[in-house]
Amino acid sequence: MADNQHRQLKEAIMKVKVSILLFALSMLPAAPSLAGDGSYGACFGRVVGISDRYNPATGSGFLALRAGPKPAATQLGELFRGDRVTILARRGSWLKVDTDSQGQGWVSGNYIRSSCK
Repeated sequence: MADNQHRQLKEAIMKVKVSILLFALSMLPAAPSLAGDGSYGACFGRVVGISDRYNPATGSGFLALRAGPKPAATQLGELFRGDRVTILARRGSWLKVDTDSQGQGWVSGNYIRSSCK
């Protein structure tokens, strides 16, 4: 009888451990990921890899915020190293972003560091 009680106790302890683990996992934030429609959940990034020397004539020192996901699209604004963006969607290597000060537009994903890429 003692062996049966010991086995039942071990099973009960295992069930408690599994319950605690499942609860702990359920409390973790969901990892941001790209949805099938090309959109993200709440996902943030920062501008990186941009020179700190601003020169609009040569295109250095800023990341162009564009109206569409291509280099020839109209430039809507300029982002600088360290600027924070909300990533809304991806098309190829381009990211649709929302900025605090310049609204929405497209940027090259090569210059955005984010956990959701």
